[in-house]
Formats: sequence, C-alpha cells, structure tokens
Amino acid sequence: MNSSPVQTKRPQFKSGYLPTLDGWRAIAIAAVLLDHATTGFHQRASWYPLFRTGADGVSLFFAISGFLICSRLLEEEQLSGSVSLKGFYIRRACRILPAAFTYLLVVALLAMGAVVVVTPLEWWSCVLFFRNYLPPEWIRGGWGGYTIHYWSLAVEEHFYLLWPAMLAFSGRVRARYLAAVLAIVVAVWRWWDFHHQLVNRFLPGLLFGSRTDVRLDGLLLGCLAALVLVEPRWRAWLERRFSAGVLWTFAIAYVLSQVVPRKHTYSIWESIFLAAVVAGTVLHPAGVVGRVLENPAMKWVGRLSYSLYLWQELFLIPGASYPFSLLQRFPLNLGMVFVIAVLSYELVERPMIRLGHRLAPPPTPGRIDLGTPGACVPQTANTEVRKRELEGSA
Repeated sequence: MNSSPVQTKRPQFKSGYLPTLDGWRAIAIAAVLLDHATTGFHQRASWYPLFRTGADGVSLFFAISGFLICSRLLEEEQLSGSVSLKGFYIRRACRILPAAFTYLLVVALLAMGAVVVVTPLEWWSCVLFFRNYLPPEWIRGGWGGYTIHYWSLAVEEHFYLLWPAMLAFSGRVRARYLAAVLAIVVAVWRWWDFHHQLVNRFLPGLLFGSRTDVRLDGLLLGCLAALVLVEPRWRAWLERRFSAGVLWTFAIAYVLSQVVPRKHTYSIWESIFLAAVVAGTVLHPAGVVGRVLENPAMKWVGRLSYSLYLWQELFLIPGASYPFSLLQRFPLNLGMVFVIAVLSYELVERPMIRLGHRLAPPPTPGRIDLGTPGACVPQTANTEVRKRELEGSA
C-alpha cells in the first residue's frame, strides 16, 4: 500500500507581504488628494460635497496601519517566539522619521527664505509629534496649512508607543480583549466629549477629529482584525463565510453612511467597517476586489502613498501663496506632488527602510522591493516548529 506524504500546512506568513494593502493605500491617498486638489472648486456645485473624501482616506490609513503593524508583530512572535521592541522601533524610526523630517527641513528652509510662513511652535509640534494637540489660535503669524497633515502622523506615533508594548507583554489572547475594550472606551469617550466639550475648555479651538484620544479606535480595530485572523480556526471560519458579497456589503454600507451624506462622525462603526473590509481582502486576495487592489498601478501608487501624503500640502492646499504659486494650479500641482513623491521615495524612504532592516532584521523581508538581501528568518527555540516552517515554505 502506498503511503501518502504528510501534508504540512504552509505558515500564514511566508514573505511578510500582505496582499491588497498597497492597493488600499492607493485608495486612501487618492481620497486625500481628491479632497485637497478640488477644495475651493465650484463650491456651489451639487457634486462638490462628494469630493470631500480626505477624512475618509485618513481613516482608511488608520485601519491599514493597525492591521499591518499588528500582523507584523504577530508574525515575529510566531516565528521567533517573542517580539523585539528594540527591533520594531529601529525599523519604524527608519521607516517614518527620515521622510517626515526631510519634508520639515525643506519647509524650514522655505520659511527662512520668506517663501512660506511656518511658525517655530508649529514646526516643533511636528518634530515632537504633538501637532494634533496644537490649537489653530496658538499658531500666531502663520496659518498652519503646510504642517496640518502632521496631525495624523502624531496619532500614528502615539499608537506605536502604546500598542507594541501592550501586545508584547499581554500576549495575543489578552491582546484581543485589550484591543476591543480600548476601542470601546475610546468610542464612548469620543461620544461623551463631543457632547460636553471638556478638552475644548483647556485647548479652545482644537480640531476635534485630529486628537489621538478620539481616533485611536480606528487603529485598535485594525489590530483586532489581525489578532482574529492569526488564529487558524477563526481564519478558516472567516474564509468560508466572509465572501465577496459580504465584502461588497460592508464597502457599500460604509459609502452610504459616510461619503454620500458627507457627515464624518468618526464613529466606531466606521472603524469596524474599514477594518473588516481591509481584512476581508487579505483573506481573499484572489477575488475581484483583490485583483483590482493588486494591480501594478495601484501597488505603485500605494508604495508612494506616504511620500505623496507628506508633500501634497505644498501644492494642493488652497490659500497658500508663494513666488512659485504657478505650481499650485491644477493639473501642474498634482504632477509636482507625484514628481517630488517619487524622488522622496527613491532617495529617502527606500534607502532608510533598508538601513532599518540591516540594523534590525525583520523575521521576513516584506515586499520584494524593500527587503534586505540575505535577510533570513531567525531561529526559533522549538526546533520542530522551525522544521515545519522550513518545510512549509519550501
């Protein structure tokens, strides 16, 4: 009798690359660019409110970031048995800070040359990541438009300081409950403070939707989705039941609840919808939506999304004026954003990401265009687990 070979289950993480996320980044940055590029155009037109999609794009970025960061931390915990906070922060610093500080350096040079107006407090609030808690009234002598987008970077940096340590010390089981409870606490606090305006008494004029304490659920629910999918039993159950029809239902529900009325409430339902849709396409990357998101053009824009987000404020925000204001006119302004973003990505982002991977090698290399040559999966303490990992990835 012929004996069939033992079937080994392939590991969930083989390269560290999560399909469809670059495509989602492309949609998120497109929503931001659409909003900023059309602000001020034909404000009385019936179509104008439909183009106010910037807040939706940032909310989608939060869902992607929470899902991706937690997935990579869980990947490291699966393959090496623990999470290296030192390695995480080295790679994050190399990923986020060089491009962010390059933009701020350029803005500072333009300000010193009297080309743009950026106040010292405004600039330092970006460097130290508290721009989202700087009321507009405190920016004296400036208007804040060149740095306003750093509010979302501040939210993400606060998340990076909070979540990795919580996951590392609590473990994945307790982390699921922790993410869910904290997301509910943030949602309740947001509702209460929206009606009572407690924070506004101390920081009058502060933009409500930019605060970390009212936006953190968007990232935490992305983390919760990753924590659910990492469990094989739950993942298999969701793969069977989270069909393309369910995915489209979630997407349409979100559009109807947010985009059409143009009332961005930052509700917990928005965060749930976005986390579910992002996780759903990672579950089924071969579906119609997944194939669209994995289109080379979408992936290219998604890879540029961080640089696009950083540099678009110099060219797309109406109200700014400087000697080369011609570059703010459509479509030249949009072209300039892409040109500068490509330069930023190639000259700053990619080299620094690779440096971070050399200083703190990740458990898997991630995207092919970013992986450090020779990077390898670290040895696990359990040799049998290591053997199965190698067999599954052969």
